[in-house]
Amino acid sequence: MSDEDQDNNRELFTGVEDAKDGLSSESLLDPVDRPRGILSPTDREYLCGMKDYSHDQTELNRRQAIRERTIEGIRDFNLLWLLLEQSEWEKIMEAFDTEELNTAFSSILAFMYIGIDQDTGRMGQILERGLYLGANYDTSGRWSGRANSVDVDIDIEYEPNVDQLYERIEEGEGGQLTPSEVGALVKAGKLDSADLEELEDTNEEFPGVYAGGTIESTQDEEADP
Repeated sequence: MSDEDQDNNRELFTGVEDAKDGLSSESLLDPVDRPRGILSPTDREYLCGMKDYSHDQTELNRRQAIRERTIEGIRDFNLLWLLLEQSEWEKIMEAFDTEELNTAFSSILAFMYIGIDQDTGRMGQILERGLYLGANYDTSGRWSGRANSVDVDIDIEYEPNVDQLYERIEEGEGGQLTPSEVGALVKAGKLDSADLEELEDTNEEFPGVYAGGTIESTQDEEADP
């Protein structure tokens, strides 16, 4: 039975309904009509909110089909990167323009990173190993051995959690915040100039920051000759 026949098998996928107005309110993407890859066209419609199921079991079957194909698709890369003929490599790469290919590879990396619970250490190891193998094998599958080592440094800077920072101020820990953290609270609209003046009056160590930039604390002014 073909994959498309499985999609149309009434025993597995019954009660299929098109979402009203083409896209549901939860849809994030409108899938392009193209041949199946890991996902079938019906899989894409379901993920994008364009396909509804009236029976819970039908939806569970769809999710299972997507999950199993994704698992086996990931495993297939153990063969593809090493055994694909050079002419096939070229044809695959030529099917994309630069922007589309970069976007697809970025999505693969995002899938990987989320899948390993955003573990930057593990992600670095994966990238180092992958780049090392890629640098030492060519598209004909021959080992060149030219690369000795690969070093990947991942540095991700997150926006501060303003709700948690504001809770610290409410708990009397405002003096422990850094100027950048106070600035984030101001930027988020959690603090205004009056709030900052009040905090500075109640805590001499409170960072000298306000909405317009930095201010010198009274203690610093008194210390100046």
